[in-house]
Amino acid sequence: MHSESLPELINRFVSYKRANGYQYQTGAYYLKKYAGFVMETAPETTVPDKATVERFLETFQDTPGSLYNAAAFLREFSRYLSARGIRAYLIPSGRLHLPTPVQPYFFTEQEILAFFRECDRTVEAPRLKGRNLVLPAIFRLIYCCGLRCKEARMLARENAHLDEGFLDILQSKGPKGRRIHISGELVEYLVTYDRRISRLFPERVTFFPNREDHPYSASWLEENFLRFWYAAFPEKKGSGISIRPYDFRYPNPKNIQTFF
Repeated sequence: MHSESLPELINRFVSYKRANGYQYQTGAYYLKKYAGFVMETAPETTVPDKATVERFLETFQDTPGSLYNAAAFLREFSRYLSARGIRAYLIPSGRLHLPTPVQPYFFTEQEILAFFRECDRTVEAPRLKGRNLVLPAIFRLIYCCGLRCKEARMLARENAHLDEGFLDILQSKGPKGRRIHISGELVEYLVTYDRRISRLFPERVTFFPNREDHPYSASWLEENFLRFWYAAFPEKKGSGISIRPYDFRYPNPKNIQTFF
């Protein structure tokens, strides 16, 4: 028997992951969401069990990506508990009917040019300080370097070594990092961006800051991506074709040229 409550076990597990070099923000979010669900529906539950896990996962049936994440983190948590002699329900492998991954959209050269034309039309707005500088730069970085959207959003200024022509991407997936070397044209563009944004945020920490010098959210990036896309191609709205800023990671090699 153990004497800790479910939230205490989750906190111990999250601390364990972070002590091993993981930021574990997303995992902590889903596990604490599960704990909140349990406290409301089955407060006597102290470890993951079949009934509460399955009911919790049912709340994500309309959001396949969240369903996948919730199941993955609950599995990991249960394995951690089992390894410490605490019996917990482990979601069987293959039990979830997870969706087929969305196929990436491959952009044509004309589509990329039209997208960036709209992006570059972003006007300066007093309430949205720096947005007109951030949007053209962050989308060019994602497209030209194949970065994950999160990697671009979370990039710290201290990790953008423009004088040496590379970026350090830290803890994007787990504790490991990677170094991205960037072209001379992109370096030149980002140096200009850095100089201009620094006039607005002279001591900023984030390379692409919002008005509070924090990273922009994933929903903000997607909302603006779709705004530019449908401004360039209004006829594509409602076409049923799935398109995401993440698809910029899969450029046609023939189309990687100068969009500066």
